[in-house]
Amino acid sequence: MMHRPTRSVVVMLLLAFTANAQQPNTPAASMTIDGVAGPPYPITGVPLTAGFEAVVDITGPVGAPFVVIMTPSLTTGGGTLVLGSQFLDVDISPGYSVLMDGLANPGTFSIGASGTFNTNYPVSTAAVTGAQAATQAVLADPTNPGTFVALSAASQVSIIAPAAVVPISTPNNGGALFDLVPYGMTFPYYASSYTRMFINTDGNITFGSASGDFTPTPTEFRTQQPRIAPQWTDLDQSYAGASIVATVSQTSPTVRVDWIEMAEWSNAGSRHSFHVLLDMTNGDIVMVHDPLNMAMVYDELMGISPGQNAIPTTGWPAQRDLSTLPSNPIVGQPNEAFWEWFGLANGTMPYYTAGFNNPWDMAGTTTRFVAVGAGALGASYVGM
Repeated sequence: MMHRPTRSVVVMLLLAFTANAQQPNTPAASMTIDGVAGPPYPITGVPLTAGFEAVVDITGPVGAPFVVIMTPSLTTGGGTLVLGSQFLDVDISPGYSVLMDGLANPGTFSIGASGTFNTNYPVSTAAVTGAQAATQAVLADPTNPGTFVALSAASQVSIIAPAAVVPISTPNNGGALFDLVPYGMTFPYYASSYTRMFINTDGNITFGSASGDFTPTPTEFRTQQPRIAPQWTDLDQSYAGASIVATVSQTSPTVRVDWIEMAEWSNAGSRHSFHVLLDMTNGDIVMVHDPLNMAMVYDELMGISPGQNAIPTTGWPAQRDLSTLPSNPIVGQPNEAFWEWFGLANGTMPYYTAGFNNPWDMAGTTTRFVAVGAGALGASYVGM
């Protein structure tokens, strides 16, 4: 019943007109690519690298099928007013293609039980550097009685020059130096800036020195090296299929670190894939967890910290529910860390001493930490 209005959206565009406004992401329909979110809208300049995957996150009503369309460009002079007060910000006049079709395949392209859909979408190896395209999602929305559909914000994507892919070999319970100088890069993080970093086996990046610590605690997160921890836990790179890869894009410029199919220590549990994207210009950080990156048999800590006992004037911050940051952003103070410690207090995780159960719930999520004045005194982050 909800599918018919969604199918007819293109027909309705023939009667639309251009207005000086754009469609935002809303709770009824939101789409981001590689964690890049507005405002402003439409979202522009999202860099994609040929031959690599783009992380697409779509949120909306549970069970709602959706269609993602792609056109050569955004509209000019404002969005096209359609479907009541919504705006189509992609120009369909030259034609369009369907990237994800929830009408033909609702079992594949529908919003999940958590209100989200997450996938890694492959970018063609034949994509030409400098080429651009625009995408927008159309979701079934039973709460909209006029049209039964909702539009997400549009995103303009640009193909950038192929990135340098650097395999990272770390000793178990250790890390590998990754020098940013050959790429002409410096990473601003909290009040400091760094020209090198250490990529560690156990799901984290440190500055100043490597870390072989595989038993994370909030105290260590506060007192040890400055650390970025998408999933700090006891991982093992020595088993077949496990790898760590750094991808450097000097066009963006960004450094992306992927922990791929990482085994738990002694191959005790499942495999884990996740990545962190560092913006070398402004210090922004995006953490993305594969939808199949489920809980471990060991405790885990996720977040960002300036380390070295640098804390806000109000003291060490309390644990945050990081899974809620996209819908409930938190503005941090200077030197404020964001962290969450995951574990079970039933005796199966001997290093987890929080005293209460906090099960891992970050599979399939994208978490952003937006820097404010990184690289200078008083720097802080906004978790979202």
